[in-house]
Amino acid sequence: MIYDDLNTKKSELDKQPALSADILEELRKKIELELAYVGGCFDGSSLTCKETAAILYEDKAVEKHSLTEHIQVLNAAKAFEMISSLARKVNHQMDDADVREIHRLVVRNLDDNNGGMYRGFPLKFQVGTHDLPNSVRVQRMMNDFGMWLFAAGTLHPAAIAAEAHLKLMSIQPFGKGNACVARSLMNLILMRHGYPPVLFSRREKAEYWNTLEKAIFNNDREGYDKLICRAVNRSLEMYLKAAQTSTVEDVEQDPYFLRIGQLAKECGERVSTIRYWTSLGLLETAGKTSADYTLYSSDILPRIKQLKELKEQRYTLDEIRTKLQER
Repeated sequence: MIYDDLNTKKSELDKQPALSADILEELRKKIELELAYVGGCFDGSSLTCKETAAILYEDKAVEKHSLTEHIQVLNAAKAFEMISSLARKVNHQMDDADVREIHRLVVRNLDDNNGGMYRGFPLKFQVGTHDLPNSVRVQRMMNDFGMWLFAAGTLHPAAIAAEAHLKLMSIQPFGKGNACVARSLMNLILMRHGYPPVLFSRREKAEYWNTLEKAIFNNDREGYDKLICRAVNRSLEMYLKAAQTSTVEDVEQDPYFLRIGQLAKECGERVSTIRYWTSLGLLETAGKTSADYTLYSSDILPRIKQLKELKEQRYTLDEIRTKLQER
């Protein structure tokens, strides 16, 4: 059974002594940061983990990043605060009203007029060219979703959370912020069942969108369910280590390393373009694997973003090289 390992780790965690207040607060901050950082990455932000932490905990503005990215980080933290509060309400029954309330926080100061309001226009899925349900069907589908959410309870908690996330992403009832809302709802369900929130890795961005696409439009859930289980398992292991060692480890250290094809996907460019920029000295490699694949550090992603911005401003490649060296 796909959830057997989760059951084993959850049982282990339940047997551990209660965590101290300091460790619980450290875990809360670590998860809050990871949800804002990785969630932002999944949804198109280029903020690093350190930059996300600066916005959240140092009240700093990060240069060369938009105001929208800053607000999205703060809103993700507010959404996590809200679902943490809801998870502690023993008699609270979840329904579509909670979904709308999460959305209001997710788009706060970005789209206040439409916060909690279902979209009245067509929308396409983020991967491929798939059409999502038209606006006429959204209200009825969300009513059905609310009833399903109210009645769900016989499945494994991770299965309920995964299904709720999948159902909401197949409707995408709002004009923006749907993925953040869906992940928040998934975490709310897990937390109400005594599980920690899911912890995705930044490296799973492409896998996240591709497995969602297959699950929704091809009825192929294998990859999607494995991804969700892996993310739940990652958070359980983090809590177990904290309980056993009284220390909170980092989920994923920056930088990480990417092969050229992975880097091309991450930054939305062709492999041939990355090779060309590398040959001109605009990008630096970080070495090779034992199989002779070229590796790049994730530290190079902000540089690629700057390079693309300068290209759009019609600078020549020689001028771009000079400007990048100055920065």
